[in-house]
Amino acid sequence: METETPHITGSYQTSIREYMSHAPALNRGTKFSIGFGVLALALAVLSLPYVVPFAVELALAIALLSGYYAVPFTWLSLRSRREQVEQTVEMFADDDGLHFIQGVREVDAPWEEINRLRENRDCFFVMAHHSRVYILPKRAFDSTGLEAFRQLAASRTRLERG
Repeated sequence: METETPHITGSYQTSIREYMSHAPALNRGTKFSIGFGVLALALAVLSLPYVVPFAVELALAIALLSGYYAVPFTWLSLRSRREQVEQTVEMFADDDGLHFIQGVREVDAPWEEINRLRENRDCFFVMAHHSRVYILPKRAFDSTGLEAFRQLAASRTRLERG
């Protein structure tokens, strides 16, 4: 007899500063950042011995490859909806996927739509189809809920560390 996974619940509140601190990590390693970062690096090498074009293209390559190119765009997007971003989020995880409730807004992320889940020291990055990413702070869970979430995520999708 198959046992159903119990609901794992969590609650958290984020700030614009927290989103901003995670923006580079969310964009680092994407096809866009790698592709255009390598292209900018190649253009930088081709522009040698001219110092100014080399410096500009090298700076662009570093920004793309590190993910820091996204910081100004993230800030512009978040500042216009600060009240919405900083509302408390209730999260539920079960065999079907993740369910987020933030104010009157509800979002479902079924496990089938989640490409991978990356864990770093203080949060999980939930990468879903259609360029959707959810930041799930570890502080949302108690210690047993955190371990239960790790086990559920590892059984349903690709869980990466770092």
